Amino acid sequence: MTDVTERKSAMIARHGIAGAAKATGCSADTLRYYERAGVLPEIARSGSGQRLYSDSDLGWVAFVRRLRATGMSMRRIEEYTSMVRAGEGTIAERRQMLEEHRATVSSAIGELSEALGVLDAKITHYEAAERGVDVGCADVPLRYVRDLG
Repeated sequence: MTDVTERKSAMIARHGIAGAAKATGCSADTLRYYERAGVLPEIARSGSGQRLYSDSDLGWVAFVRRLRATGMSMRRIEEYTSMVRAGEGTIAERRQMLEEHRATVSSAIGELSEALGVLDAKITHYEAAERGVDVGCADVPLRYVRDLG
């Protein structure tokens, strides 16, 4: 038995790929892709070779999905996962990577908030137009236009 199989044997909850897919909202194909891409810990296998996901593995899948939803590339996620596998000596690098990604996400949220403000103003414009009120077309502040470069 490998160390991974022994470690997984110590965990109580086991999920086949269909159960893992249902629990995570990912397709079985996506789970297989994540495994091939190296962004998950090594997944235990049954004697017949079927994947057996622990609750910890499902937590990893959820984390990977969050990183993907925030725009982190698979390559960067694989780098992060490699650092985790390397052990405690990489904690500072992992923190730094996540801090940098957080800053990127925060900036994107700011840009999206401004874009949402422009959309809200335009929707208000059309609501007024539907009531027969002419509010003019120059209702988008120039600061929004300038930022589009």
